[in-house]
Amino acid sequence: MGLIDKLRTRPAEAAKVLAVVLFGGLFAWLGTPEGWSIAVGTPLIAVGMLIRAWAAGHLRRNQQLATSGPYAYLRDPLYLGRLFLLVGLAILANNSYTYALFGVAMAIFFANYMPRKLRKETKRLEGYFGQDYVEYRTQVRSLIPRLSPYPKRSKLRWSFAAFWSENREQWLLLAVALIVAAMILKGDCTPF
Repeated sequence: MGLIDKLRTRPAEAAKVLAVVLFGGLFAWLGTPEGWSIAVGTPLIAVGMLIRAWAAGHLRRNQQLATSGPYAYLRDPLYLGRLFLLVGLAILANNSYTYALFGVAMAIFFANYMPRKLRKETKRLEGYFGQDYVEYRTQVRSLIPRLSPYPKRSKLRWSFAAFWSENREQWLLLAVALIVAAMILKGDCTPF
């Protein structure tokens, strides 16, 4: 499905991809990466990408309560992955403007996006999964992982189909990889 089709049929998904591209493009344009910022920012971005890929392979939206994989440790691993991506991109960009943008992004993320999203998701998930979700929510925090897995976790295995076809996480990961590559090439330096 192309971007134009996505704009018509899935405007929210298309808006997210466009926001990442615009935000990342702005970081790449303003960024002044140096060896240290590449060495610190890139691994944080990689961790964020890995968390998101792991989570997307365990998520079966509206079909099954996600309690396997990273969901056995925290309710919102996709958001934690996004947080790692944002922190890594800000460090990689290494510019006062990008640090300011990062501050604005974090303020929006924690003051507006997360509370609004959690209210909507809690209501939706309680509607789909009832008491099972209520119990899960009381035992598993949103962004701070448990030290041990959720006792009633699912044994569902990671699924490439869920990652690729259902959750379409590859497009975000590709966009982030291209933004990182552009910043590293712009910095014209290596971490070592």
